[in-house]
This record gives sequence, structure tokens and C-alpha cells, in this order.
Amino acid sequence: MEDEKPGLGDADRVSRGRRGWMPSARTRSSMIWAALGFLSGLDPLDDNSFLTHLRTGHWILDEGIPKEDIYSYTAPGTPWIVQSWLVEALYAFLDDLTGPNGILVMNGIVTAAIAFLAFRLADRLRNGGRTVHIVLPALAMSLHFWVERPLLFGILALLVLLWTIEVPDSLAGRRPLVTVPVLMCLWVNVHGSFALGFAYIALHLIGRRLDGAALWQGRERRLIWAAALGLAACLINPYGYRLLLFPLNLLSRGDVLRNVQEWQSPDFRSTLGVSFAVWIAVFVAVLALAPRRASRRDLIVSVSFLLLGFWALRNLAIVSLVGLPIAARLLATPKKRQERRSAADLGVVVAVLTAVALVSGTILSRPAFDFGDYPVRAMRVIEQSGLVGQRLLTTHTWNAYVIHAYWPRQKVFMDDRYDMYPVAFTREYMKVRNGGPEWRGMLDRHRVNVVMWETGTPLTQLVSLDPAWRQIYRDRQATVFVRR
Repeated sequence: MEDEKPGLGDADRVSRGRRGWMPSARTRSSMIWAALGFLSGLDPLDDNSFLTHLRTGHWILDEGIPKEDIYSYTAPGTPWIVQSWLVEALYAFLDDLTGPNGILVMNGIVTAAIAFLAFRLADRLRNGGRTVHIVLPALAMSLHFWVERPLLFGILALLVLLWTIEVPDSLAGRRPLVTVPVLMCLWVNVHGSFALGFAYIALHLIGRRLDGAALWQGRERRLIWAAALGLAACLINPYGYRLLLFPLNLLSRGDVLRNVQEWQSPDFRSTLGVSFAVWIAVFVAVLALAPRRASRRDLIVSVSFLLLGFWALRNLAIVSLVGLPIAARLLATPKKRQERRSAADLGVVVAVLTAVALVSGTILSRPAFDFGDYPVRAMRVIEQSGLVGQRLLTTHTWNAYVIHAYWPRQKVFMDDRYDMYPVAFTREYMKVRNGGPEWRGMLDRHRVNVVMWETGTPLTQLVSLDPAWRQIYRDRQATVFVRR
């Protein structure tokens, strides 16, 4: 019998060796999350901000980074900080190289990376335990913001920062003096959410100090130096210190931002609001029921970002991602589970990759742009009437399509660059778009000759009753008026 034991051991080792090249359960789950993320990034290109970003990217490749307004006839020459110039140039480069499908694929890659990193972060801190009950609600809330906007790259940058801070023994976490400066230098040129990255680091350090850690030694000291180097690295941009001040300048326009949907507080009757409520319930349940108690650091970081979520909708893109590693760590299993490898996991991976290839092929065979929400027919009538180039008033959302399809022949009245237009002008526009009595004076003052507005809205009804204007087109979406 003793002679048989080595043989059985050898057979077991051979069996394990044959399974060694097979994917683990963790790899299988990672591929599933990444696949779902990739497919979510293949939605048609229809975001109004993206249309302006793409047009600006082409200008950057052709003429360089603009420093003043180039799109409007109401604020020509006004200083303009193109906060997302790097992503815009990337959009235009891919558009020139591969067409809009290249942008779709890039979006899919970024969203796949977000889903992959979020799952692996939770799995790493959960110590191999099940994570779907915290990953799913976290990603379900953030998913609403996975559209073709530079914010998407800001979400990805935040996840890299989370790995750096939350997992000190990770590749990014072992070298914060390199990771943080490089990351922040890229982030500041991508999106204004870089300021939330610095806020996260500051909250982490404050929390660690309250937990008793000394900030002047060990890892905390390295993170302080990393943040300082990161702040210095942020100065590597086309606008210098002005780009660093961009988030503060934007927040100083609070009375304007209150009229912008993404800067309003969540509506808990909406899908996004319900997602936020679900995440709050899950996170509070983890705090109450987890075998570990949350540290002061974890409470300061999580509560601060939850309050940011209550303040503005756009912050919900990252609120759950910041809370995800905290929840995972509180639920961590005491002993790391051994990875299981099997042919079944290999079959799942192959099936997932096959499904992604088939679905992606179908999606990419369709038109990349979806202009269904824009007044395509009304603008065609304006063009056929020889009115392109006249002073046109239309909504800030529709003006993104005008910029995309008709600029530079057609300049716009007001688009969604709330950070650039004068505050007084923006306030007046906000009143007029809701049918305020200032509408006639504003149109006269800016010598507007053509109005294209949403059918059935107060402003459309007011213009239709004014004898100074005549209607030349109307459909269920838009109505066009010309000054007599």
C-alpha cells in the first residue's frame, strides 16, 4: 500500500498540471463582468456633449487647442478652457482613422476595464468570497454614466486610484510615488473630476489620522508626497494653473448649474434615483451586519461621497465605486479561498467571448450615430431655405447637433458649455427657454433671425403669436420661425 501512495500523488499532480492552464473561477467571473461592460459601451453615439467634443477634437487636430470660443455668435472671443482636450483629440483621431465605429469600440474597451477593475477590486478585498451582491448594485448605479463622454475616462482614473490606495500590495499600490503623479497628470487633461481624486486622497489621510496612524511616516507619508507630486504634475497641461482652477470656477456658477439636470439632486422616483437608493440600502446593511466594524477612515470616505451623491446627480457616477472596496473589506472572509479550475469555467469563457463577438458584430454593422432626438428634418428645411448662417436660436441641447453637422457655416446661440458663457447671459437664456417674458428683448438684442424650438413648448407658442415672426416648418419635434 505504501508503494501506491507516490503513484497516486503523481497522478494528482499530473491532473493539477493539466488543469493549470484552464481559467479559474475568478477569471471566469472577471470575463463575464468585462463582457457586460464592453457591450454596455457600444450604445449608439447620441449624447449631445459628445457631438461637441468630437467637433472640438477635429478642430484640435487641425488647428490646435482653442483658447477662446469658436462656436457661438453671442460670445465670440470669450476665454474658453477645453478641459477634456485630450479625450476630444482621441475621439477625432479614431474618427479619422476608423470612423465612428472606432469610437464605439474604444468606449467598449473603457467600460470593460471599469467593470473588470471594479469586480477584481471587490474580489481582492473580499478575499475570494462572493461579491455579486455588492458589485451588481455598485455598477448598476455607475452604469447610467457609461456614455460617450470624457467623464467615462474620469471613472476609469478613479478606479486606478482606488486600487492604489485600497490595495497597497497591488501593482499600482506598491509605487504610489509613480502611479499617482502619472495618473493625475492624465486625469487633469481628461476631465474636471480629477478634483474628486484629490478629495478622496485627502479624506483617506484624514481618516487614517483619526484611526491613529502617523501621517509623517510609513505609507501615509508616501501618499502625501504622491499627492504633492500629482498636484505638480497637473500643471503639465495647455492652460497651466487655470485648468486646475476649472472645477472651482465651475462651482462658482451654482445658480446656473441648478438649472442643469446633472447638477441637480437625485429624484428617487427616477431609475437613477432608485439605483442610488438600492446602493444606500446595500451599503448600510453591510455596515450594520458585516462581521467587521468600519474604521473612522472608512466612514469619513464613504459618508462624504454619499453626501456628494445627494448634492449632484453627476457624482453618482463614482459614489458607489468609492464605497465598493469598503464594503468588500468589511465582508472579507477570514481565510482566502483556494482557486478552483475546471473545464466548465473554460467553456463559460469561450461562450462569453463568442457571444461578445457575435453581438458586437451585429451592433457595429448598424449606424454608429443616432440622431433621433435631434431636429434633423427641421435643420434640413432651414438649409434648403437658404437660412444656414443666419442668427439661429435653438435649444442648448440641439445646438450640439448644429455644431456637429453645420458648423462653421452655422454658429450657435447657446450650447452646454456653462463654464464659458457669461453668467448673466446664461441666466437670461434659462428664463427664456421656459417662456419667460424676456424672450422678445433677448431675440431683438442678439438680432436673431431664425428660431427652431421644441413644438408645443411655451416659447414656441409665444413666438407663433407674435406678428414679427412667421412659421415655415412644423413637425411633432420642432417648429421653425423666420423673422418677417
